[in-house]
Amino acid sequence: MTWNSPWRRILFTPVPWLLVVAIVVAQYLVIDDVAADSEGDELLGLVLMIGAVVPVSWAVLETIWLRFAGPSIMVAFARILALPFLMGPILGLTGTYVRLRSGVEQTIEATRRPDGWHYWFDASRGSGTATSDLALIILSNAGAAMLAGLRLVVFVVLPWFAFMRPAQFIEANMMDTSPAAAAANAAGARMISIILMLVFAVPTVIVWLANEDRAGLGWVLGIAMVVIGFFMVRFVLSRQVPDHEARGALPAWSRGVQTLRHERDQESSDGGGGASAR
Repeated sequence: MTWNSPWRRILFTPVPWLLVVAIVVAQYLVIDDVAADSEGDELLGLVLMIGAVVPVSWAVLETIWLRFAGPSIMVAFARILALPFLMGPILGLTGTYVRLRSGVEQTIEATRRPDGWHYWFDASRGSGTATSDLALIILSNAGAAMLAGLRLVVFVVLPWFAFMRPAQFIEANMMDTSPAAAAANAAGARMISIILMLVFAVPTVIVWLANEDRAGLGWVLGIAMVVIGFFMVRFVLSRQVPDHEARGALPAWSRGVQTLRHERDQESSDGGGGASAR
């Protein structure tokens, strides 16, 4: 596997794996305090439960400043799909079996309530052993890491490329990279990044408003965003100029939205020696 291999770029980035080692060391150092924290007053237990968030988040963010053979955006997406399933189980295993350290299990048993309750190592509804907690800790590490990575892609990585390095955003979306189409596609890229942020942020705000007994305001916000979103999508479709040659190499089901204007552009390009009618 060479340094230019796509799997090397996605899976074997050095700093995140060094952070995995650092989290393992941190788990070993904090386990005594976590064992004694039966009420969950401290946050140190999160090092065991969601420690994978740290290396996966770094792996996503470093796509902003590192350079790759292809679009960095695609590397960021690939990492949030692959790394949580590697780093999550590793840190889940170490976070679970660090309890085997001398004296830890005795501290857990001594601090449990009479019914077996412990904030981090609950036994009130089961055995509460390390093995019984293994699946939960692996899933919490992998799931939290994937969610954190996805949020960073949507709210940090995509806006960064859309506004600061739009050429990469355009290339990753198989849009026309020619100078003539650059301004229109850059405007479309920036609007796409805003739409994606709203898709994640607005439902969160609506749920929060409902929990605050302000569901009516949440309903108004939802309706408003449907209308605004319609015009935002229309803006994107009116600006984007696809790279028909690149998209033509894809299977038909994966070529995305083909509007009438895009079809006219493609027909013009096919019949006019490669010039796009815009």
